[in-house]
Amino acid sequence: MKHFLYVALAFLLWYMMFVVKPFNFWISMAFSTSVLIIISLITYPDSIRLKDVNFREIFIGIGSAVLLYIVFWFGKYVLDASGIIPNHNQNISSVYANKGIFPGWVIALLLFFPIGFGEEIFWRGYLQRYLSGKFGKWMGFFVTVFFYTAVHICTLNPVLLLASFLVGIYWGLIFMWRKNLTAVLISHMIWDPFIFIILPIT
Repeated sequence: MKHFLYVALAFLLWYMMFVVKPFNFWISMAFSTSVLIIISLITYPDSIRLKDVNFREIFIGIGSAVLLYIVFWFGKYVLDASGIIPNHNQNISSVYANKGIFPGWVIALLLFFPIGFGEEIFWRGYLQRYLSGKFGKWMGFFVTVFFYTAVHICTLNPVLLLASFLVGIYWGLIFMWRKNLTAVLISHMIWDPFIFIILPIT
């Protein structure tokens, strides 16, 4: 029961960030992901193991971040050419509009940690791990992708929903493949600052 209460808390935190907006978006995001980190590490204190940090996992993490960036760059081209999602450029612009008052380097650091780190340690390291152990690896994977996508419904942004669905599949499969968090943590923590701040796709 507590596991689904934690998921409900994640939904509440995302609703507060994107809809209620009681504070600056990046402060709210950093706070929310920090809460998820605490929950995850209390539940699974062995989520991050020193033996899993090696050159191979680091290389896979960096390479997968680069590959995902290329996929999104190509995806933007497909959206522009096909018109599958009307007003997709406005949807994309609204995502980047959250930059707010902080300079880019501060946001990039927050995206690296705790945001990118916190999202992975909760959604893959905690939720997918728990669901996979209880219902099997594929059911755990699909249900985690569903929740990871659904938590973004409150944004009412179809491009963000599509992006969440795709990265949920991508990182979930890497986590299943590697059977540890190192590669997905590195992938998410590098990809976030690049796509939002360093080399945004607009």
